[in-house]
Amino acid sequence: MVKYALSPEGVELRELPEPIPREGELKVKVLAASICGSDIHTINDERSVAMPVVMGHEYVGQVVETCGDTGGIEKGSWVVTLPACYSCGTCGLCRAGLVTLCSQRKSIGSHVNGAMADYLVVPAKYSFAIPRENRSLEDMKLYALTEPLACIVRGVYEKIDVKPGDTVVISGPGVMGQMAAQVFKTKGAYVILSGLAGDREKLELAKSLGSADVTVTSIQDLREAVFHRNPEGADITCEATGLIPSLGACTEVIRPLGTHLQIGMFGGKVLFRMDSFFDKEIAYIPSNSTALSSWETTLRLLREDRITLQPFMSMQKPLAQWQEAFDAVIRKTVFKAVLLPNGTFEETTVSQLPIFV
Repeated sequence: MVKYALSPEGVELRELPEPIPREGELKVKVLAASICGSDIHTINDERSVAMPVVMGHEYVGQVVETCGDTGGIEKGSWVVTLPACYSCGTCGLCRAGLVTLCSQRKSIGSHVNGAMADYLVVPAKYSFAIPRENRSLEDMKLYALTEPLACIVRGVYEKIDVKPGDTVVISGPGVMGQMAAQVFKTKGAYVILSGLAGDREKLELAKSLGSADVTVTSIQDLREAVFHRNPEGADITCEATGLIPSLGACTEVIRPLGTHLQIGMFGGKVLFRMDSFFDKEIAYIPSNSTALSSWETTLRLLREDRITLQPFMSMQKPLAQWQEAFDAVIRKTVFKAVLLPNGTFEETTVSQLPIFV
């Protein structure tokens, strides 16, 4: 799936040569590639990409070829990859594992060919092996959602301090808000998940998963839930929609000296009274993408079965039906849609698959 020209019509399926790995790289056969909101921005020319480029950065697949030193990742290994996997490697940010913030970073799906294809090539040093064990291919597809989950983990585990019993408000019960609710619960927080009247099914899902202690569908109910729990207001608010009214609701119920975590992207210039943060001396903490450490924590949480991803893979479509899948994401009729390579996925047969613990 190639973005080759400006305008939403500048996308098409193309036949390309199979990629060849270079030193330290893996050739991966893609099992599933998930559609991210940034992929919508790419189609609509709302972010910079190096055209022509194969789209997609949220994926899971199996290594079918390696080149040189790949740090123990072998043919047959199952992997996921940090998207900004090409960077200078020498600046302070890279040395700290913050490659997403490197000024020379290049990401799969926007600067180099990505995962919405049968195969892609990625550096082994920014890829992470995941255990196959007795999981079915359907179970393995869920790892295509690892990257958005790792974005949440970075914000909750690495950017802010969450204490057991903290009152947390999450505004927006979409997939990122749902994941955030689960991750906050792993830190022992009391979670209030806020949505609109049309979000009742999503809110009920969060309640059924045990990731929300309270759900609300109006600002009045949100105020009541927050101030009943803590008369000073929420200790932490988390905005997960990228919509100004949602941000306004957060600033209305957060306590003085509280922490606001921004994970929703606004996608352009916005008009907002920033003194809302000044008035209460709120710490405004944006969280953009992931660090190397975020992936290690994320995979540990998944390995320990502390996060449930299955309800969020709402649609699976072959690559040839990418337009239908993208339309569903744009209309917000699904949590997550994944694209699958055409044909049947056949696992690589090796004499002994590596075991990762």
